[in-house]
Formats: sequence, C-alpha cells, structure tokens
Amino acid sequence: MKGPFERPFEAGHHYEVTPDEIEALVQSLHSMELPVLTISTFPQYEGGDVYAFTLTAPDGAGAEGKHRLFISRPHAHEPAGTAACTELLKALLGLGDCAEGGEAWRRWVLDHFVLTLVPDANPGGSRRAPVKFRDGSEISNEQFFLWMFGESGEEPGARFPRVPAWDAREVTPPALVGITCEQIDSYLFVEPNRDTRSTFFRSFFELDKLHDYEVWLDLHQTEFIGSDRNAEMHLPTCQDELPETMATRHRELGEAIHASWRQAGGNPKEAPVVPYRTNEEQRAFLTKVWEPVSKTKVHLVTEVQNNHPRTPVPLQVHLQLAAILETMRWMVRRKA
Repeated sequence: MKGPFERPFEAGHHYEVTPDEIEALVQSLHSMELPVLTISTFPQYEGGDVYAFTLTAPDGAGAEGKHRLFISRPHAHEPAGTAACTELLKALLGLGDCAEGGEAWRRWVLDHFVLTLVPDANPGGSRRAPVKFRDGSEISNEQFFLWMFGESGEEPGARFPRVPAWDAREVTPPALVGITCEQIDSYLFVEPNRDTRSTFFRSFFELDKLHDYEVWLDLHQTEFIGSDRNAEMHLPTCQDELPETMATRHRELGEAIHASWRQAGGNPKEAPVVPYRTNEEQRAFLTKVWEPVSKTKVHLVTEVQNNHPRTPVPLQVHLQLAAILETMRWMVRRKA
C-alpha cells in the first residue's frame, strides 16, 4: 500500500527537527490519548532526552505476527532523517499535513508493524548545531566538517581526528567539540554509531529486548563531493563475512530502496555499496560494533545528500521517507 508522501513537501514547510521542537512535540503527544503510541525516554549525560516512539495497533494481530522495524538517526549533523521520522510519526497519528485521507494507510501500517522511531539519538550534539538544515547555500563543506567532527586543539583550523571515543584526560581536547560527539561522562566523548556506550545504542538494546526487531534502518546524510549522485545505500562493512542468507537480505533491501529513490526523483548510485573498503581503520571500527547486529538483523544505512543546492531540504526529507516506506513494503513482500 502506498503511503501519503507521494511528493516532496513545499519549500518552507515546518519540520520538527531541533531538540526544542521535538520536546514540544512530545509534550503535545503526552496531552493526547493515543493507544497506538508508546514514548520511551533515555536521558543523556549532557541533559536532555532521547525519545523513542513505538507505534502499533493494540488490537488485531499480536506482536508476534507483526513486522518489527527500528528506525533511527544517530548523527546530529544529518537533520533530514529527523524530519522524516517526525513527519512519519505525525502521519501515523493522523496529525499534520499528511493526515487527511490517510486512514486506510495508517490502519495498514499499525496493524502490520511494530515500528519504533528515534528521530534524534544525540540531542546534546544537535543543540550545538549552528543551523537547522544545510542546503549548500550558506556553509562551505570545510566549515561544515569542522562543526561536525570538531576543531583540533593543537592545530587551529584542522579537524579533530575521527575516532569512536576520546577521553579529555588523555588527549588535547578539541578547540571546538564536534556536533557528532556525545558526552557520556565527565571526560568521555563517543561517536554514537561507533560506540555501544552511546544513548543511540542504549535505546536500541533496551527496546530490542521487548520487540526483537527484524530490520534496523539508520538514516544518514553525506555530501557526495565530486559526484553527480545524491543518494546511496550502505551495506554492512562485514557484508562479505555474513552468512549468505543475511547477506542476500541486506543486498535485496538496499537494491529495493535504490529503485524507490529513482521513482521518487533521486539520483542514487548504481547499486548499494560496502563502505570503507579502502580505509581499513574506519572499516575495523564499524565492523567491531555492527557485525553482531548484522548477523541476526538486517541493518542498512541510508546516505542522502547534505549541504548541496542540487538536493534541497524537501528532497532530502522526501528521499529519507521513500527509504522508510520501501523498507516496510519489502518486509511485507519478503514474508508474503
């Protein structure tokens, strides 16, 4: 069944993306009687909360008969994934611009899925973001990268090294802490999707005990510097080492999302890829964390273009939504 997001939102559409906007949305939802929604809260060390929204119809088929899908956005500098999650959340609750005429679709999703959305797994990092969205009209990529990863405390203007974690007692602290980082104690900072101590992973592990998700879709963005493309699916870095059944499932879903992006007006690369094949250090970081997940669940990463006028904000969000909706359709087809 097709969803309500047939075309991109109009320019100027208001998206709930910032931590304050998500907090306001949560407070609004708490004031309603919504039996299809459970909100789980995971506090961060820095203050603020990570919210997980789980949606499913309480009546009808039991949870054991439903598809179980976890969707998250780990990086604070990649806002289109957050916007896609909050728009989907509102649509499934009959709220916002996509509410009218969508009752049959909402009922289908809620009857067939246990769906968990984590729109922002690092609001502490998001609060340090200098702007809400990046479309390439204001910010150079070099400046953007300094905000993302941080500025060296030893060499002004140079990026702080990209590592899964760093301890302020053991390194020269950055002159500017990157918005990618999450602080998890007095001294320790982690990149959320590269260290299992992050609130990102904590939210998944706790909720997976309840729901045993089949698919985990991570919503990311990148700049596609030097490329004419604006979307790409990343397979696990351990794809070649996965059991054949799991490797096939990962590849099939990635290919289905690429096809959906072409229909949605995107220009994805020819096929999903295994990232970091030529960067053994980064590959090792990711494989260490993700291989245990990818052996038992389909875990894929969207990459939608950020900070480029070729892919304006409404298209960024539209492509993330297209990936989510195609994932649902693929899960239903695979079990049909």
